[in-house]
Amino acid sequence: MNSIKKRPYLLFLTLIVILLSFGFYKRNETIDINIHDTYFVISWMYALIIISFIYGLLGLIYFTLLKLKFKLINWVTITHVLVSIIGLFAIFILSKLIRESVPGDFTKLIDDIDFNQKIGFGIWFSVFTVIGIQLLFFINVIYALIKGRF
Repeated sequence: MNSIKKRPYLLFLTLIVILLSFGFYKRNETIDINIHDTYFVISWMYALIIISFIYGLLGLIYFTLLKLKFKLINWVTITHVLVSIIGLFAIFILSKLIRESVPGDFTKLIDDIDFNQKIGFGIWFSVFTVIGIQLLFFINVIYALIKGRF
């Protein structure tokens, strides 16, 4: 926990390397995001580049604030970093659990639909948690800027 407080940007940098490596490995595959009746289709590479850019900005802000000796709230920093990273992995893991339905067995089809709906709720909960935790990050940054150095 102490290293998270002192160098949270290193965790984001490590995550960026992992995400970009995976994105370039899966460059020809696509991910489809279903929101009600609309499907958004994007390449893994482009999706992970966008996510890496966002996490890179977070890491850069942490790096800048810590190098300029601004005082951050420790528990907020730890919570933000852990939820941001674990939440992202939860989204990817849950998306791999979605079952593909095979036509023919109606009971299995209904069970798969129910299971996929629960996984979908878990994914959306994780997405909203990761997005919501960014509010905590901005509160921490604003606090550090108002409080000043040391």
